Amino acid sequence: MKRNACVGLLLVGCALALDVRAADPPKAATAEQTARWPVPAGWKHETFPLPPDFAPELPYHGTEDLRFMPGYFAPGASDFWSYVFVWWLHDPPAFDAKGLAASLTTYYRGLSNAVGGSKYKLDPAYFRTVLSPVQGSNGTRLAGQVFTYDVFKTGQPITLNVEAELRPCPATKQAAIVVVLSPKDTGDAVWKSLRDSAGAVVCN
Repeated sequence: MKRNACVGLLLVGCALALDVRAADPPKAATAEQTARWPVPAGWKHETFPLPPDFAPELPYHGTEDLRFMPGYFAPGASDFWSYVFVWWLHDPPAFDAKGLAASLTTYYRGLSNAVGGSKYKLDPAYFRTVLSPVQGSNGTRLAGQVFTYDVFKTGQPITLNVEAELRPCPATKQAAIVVVLSPKDTGDAVWKSLRDSAGAVVCN
């Protein structure tokens, strides 16, 4: 079975894919995609189809675009594991805390097993996501935490604070789910850059 070697996380030319035997690395974002969502200076970017090979059971069909802060892969960096991704979806399922939490849990479990399953001891029961609606958002914004592992560098458990927003894209007959994640507290300065990038997504 084919897998995306970089499983959506760029991995510097797939060098960090480690033990994952994969045929098709994700592609770099096209000019059209970067125009739709600019890449901040110094950030990395990537794109791949949904559902990803590492989580084929996800109920999403479309494309995932990712924007990684410069220190994403550096455990000592202030922006370690800090990034934004967008799911550009056709016929998306209902957007609610329970459904998205289940999907994120599936996503990160699959990602972790694909990249680090043969290198690190991963507890299947550890993977979980807790989300709740943001007050006053009419159900279009969710916030919470993702509990997963840093399978790229340390193999240690990591808790990602997460903000997710549903945006309709009537011109392209799509919906965009914009997801912002970082282990830093949401009051940390790194979140301004993350939210600025999320806010630059063009969905029309």
